[in-house]
Amino acid sequence: MRFLDFVRQQGYRPYHGTVSAAVYAYFRCEHPARARWFHRPGSYQCAGCAQQCETDSPDGFQIFLLVDQRNA
Repeated sequence: MRFLDFVRQQGYRPYHGTVSAAVYAYFRCEHPARARWFHRPGSYQCAGCAQQCETDSPDGFQIFLLVDQRNA
């Protein structure tokens, strides 16, 4: 099974926000341009290379406000 398929089966969804350079520095990422981040509540997973970095810290990840469009 491909890793991307596994990540999706585990409930991760593509993360489209901005990721701080500090996250890549923390993981000592050699190719941040290749990063493909996914998230689920409480976890961020990168599928950009064989290192498959994962963190439960939201530090360095853009936070989104959810707006209820039904009442907007």
